[in-house]
Amino acid sequence: MKPNYKTKDFFFPIFSILKEANKPLKPSEVAQKIIQNLPLDRKSEFWAIVRLKLKNRIRSAANHLAEAGIIYTTKKNPYQKKGWFLTEYGKQLQVDEPELIREAKRNIRRKSIQNLETNTKLFLPKVVSRKKREQTISFSKNTILYGPPATGKTSKAIEMAIGILGLDKLKSHDAKKALRDLQGSQFEMISLHPNYRYEHFLEDIDSLGKIKDGILKKIAIRARREYERNPENPSNFVLIIDEMHRSEPAEIFGEAISLLGADKRLGQENEIQVALAYSGETFTLTPNLYLIGTINIAEIDYQTDSSFLQHFEMIPVYPRYDHINLAYADFLKELNRKISYYKGSDFMFGHGYFMQNAESLDFLRILNHQVIPTLRFYFEPKELVQEILQTALEEAESTRGKFEVLENERLHLEVIRVSW
Repeated sequence: MKPNYKTKDFFFPIFSILKEANKPLKPSEVAQKIIQNLPLDRKSEFWAIVRLKLKNRIRSAANHLAEAGIIYTTKKNPYQKKGWFLTEYGKQLQVDEPELIREAKRNIRRKSIQNLETNTKLFLPKVVSRKKREQTISFSKNTILYGPPATGKTSKAIEMAIGILGLDKLKSHDAKKALRDLQGSQFEMISLHPNYRYEHFLEDIDSLGKIKDGILKKIAIRARREYERNPENPSNFVLIIDEMHRSEPAEIFGEAISLLGADKRLGQENEIQVALAYSGETFTLTPNLYLIGTINIAEIDYQTDSSFLQHFEMIPVYPRYDHINLAYADFLKELNRKISYYKGSDFMFGHGYFMQNAESLDFLRILNHQVIPTLRFYFEPKELVQEILQTALEEAESTRGKFEVLENERLHLEVIRVSW
């Protein structure tokens, strides 16, 4: 996907299609018309991901146009059966693309000012620094940490679990030990894989008709007992679901998807209980159970069920250059800048590749046996990989003039040291 396909780039295509049709259109029709006219490689193995991103941006663009009073839809359910159509104001507009973008921005800004003037009780969120946000002791019931590989998503998930379970007042080493001691009671951690199924996660039934509880059901039962014993101040429980991209979580969760919302938990306003497929038992989730998942965006090989992701707070985890030695931080930053230009930020390299100290880190080995093979998986032809890597090495001050990317005798790309 080209990096310049931002939300505002879809304002005019949506407007033009609805104006030409002069009738309500299903959002899927509008999205299909727009996407089919874009110069994209539909045979790419990443086409499903690209298509999903484009649909999300088209939906976001429609929400902005609706806020500007140009089209009609609803933010809560933009894919309603009624469809999208131009408002009377929108029908009267005769503008080109730049003018439409300016008009939409003006209307949204004017509407915001009017809200401020007419509603003195309007809530304005307080803007705080990133550091203070990270220190805020507030956790969503369902969280997914997403981003490129080796950015520390699993470590961050463990840190969150430590905070939720109230172990963050201990020293780091002691907190991790205390977390391990709680495994099997208040804490569980699983790593998904292609063979992981609903039967492992919720429940299974053997040939004798005996029900076998899965990991979610086990910890949910323990959390419910604690909640019923002390509903005012129950102990918290945490389930970390690592590597969610390696399986199909929407299928694994089964009926439990309906229970994920914070307001759907036991004792809450919109409490829901469901009957499980095999046992027929009534099942629910309690407010003291927290789910934390991790996803490597670059490795998703299925079209994630968007209705499943809507139940989670999505937190991006991207490379932190301040976490690695300065001798390689500038190179990694330049490499990721090139990758982002050609393919997008989801395919960047995480700081985890270079976490060792400068003395023990085998830079050439990492480049030749980890970086190059991954780049070859992402890019064709081989010459493009050579150009990306060589440019990054030259533009980074710490590696400039010291390394060269060549094709060796086995016709594989290899980085060699040319200067000390």
